Amino acid sequence: MNEEKSDACGKETAPLPEKENDFTTELPSGTGTPSDNAPVIKAEGVTYSYRSGEQVSRGVTGVSVEIYPGEFVVILGRNGSGKSTLAKLLNGFLVPDEGVVTVNGTDTADDDKIFKVRSEVGMVFQNPDNQMVASVIESDVAFGPENLGVPREEIETRITEALEIVGMESYRKGSPNRLSGGQKQRIAIAAILAMRPEVIILDESTAMLDPKGRREIMETILKLKNEKGMAVVLITHYMDEAIGADKIYLMCDGEAIASGSPREVFSNEEAVRLAGLELPVAARVSLNLKKAGLDVGFALTDEELAEEICALK
Repeated sequence: MNEEKSDACGKETAPLPEKENDFTTELPSGTGTPSDNAPVIKAEGVTYSYRSGEQVSRGVTGVSVEIYPGEFVVILGRNGSGKSTLAKLLNGFLVPDEGVVTVNGTDTADDDKIFKVRSEVGMVFQNPDNQMVASVIESDVAFGPENLGVPREEIETRITEALEIVGMESYRKGSPNRLSGGQKQRIAIAAILAMRPEVIILDESTAMLDPKGRREIMETILKLKNEKGMAVVLITHYMDEAIGADKIYLMCDGEAIASGSPREVFSNEEAVRLAGLELPVAARVSLNLKKAGLDVGFALTDEELAEEICALK
């Protein structure tokens, strides 16, 4: 579904859920990526508009993004900010009207290379049911490799590895219809992993899940990055999910209005306000304490906030 545009980024919005969905105590900070690596995905000055008859709705405008090997990147923004449009541009699902997107140097606008692009950049969507194609879990995970022409023996190995990575190996012979939302989403991730992409993009893949399901997906994301060295791009409007990222792109009205580490982006109160989002609890409390005259540093997590408060004299 195409993203609808916001009327204005600076409009007041209802606050996002706080403590019941708070991941700040669970997510370690990203380890970063060596600067001498070439980006797997590079978007330069990308613009894309949706057209319906004579109506034109701008999706993204002049956005530049770089995704490096082993990096955990979050594209953050409220509904209608352009983040899902950007996600679809990064794997060639959409082709930019202006600018260029390359995957390992291959232009996504090259129709002859689009199969290669999509085999290198896998995508998991919001509703896992839309990605289920079989009545047995192992058959669902096997679907992608089968279409890539992978030998059967190798497919069996990939199924096992992918399900082990997402912690769902014991469900291999079961039916996806009996799974929870979080479990289904982990199977959808396994199905992409079985195709051995270099990058996996999760487009609002936690949006339909309860807190437990969201936690399961976040744990899987960190495992892919920290243990498997895979580049992961998470599209989300939940601020707490971005705390463990190496890099954040903050989207507003189709533009990337801020980028950098979580600490750099979240300490930019004006950009967060313009994006219509609300800071994670620890960050918000630390900033309020500082404004009240207390010598408190900026805190991203509950642990950091506790340390800052304990250090007060």
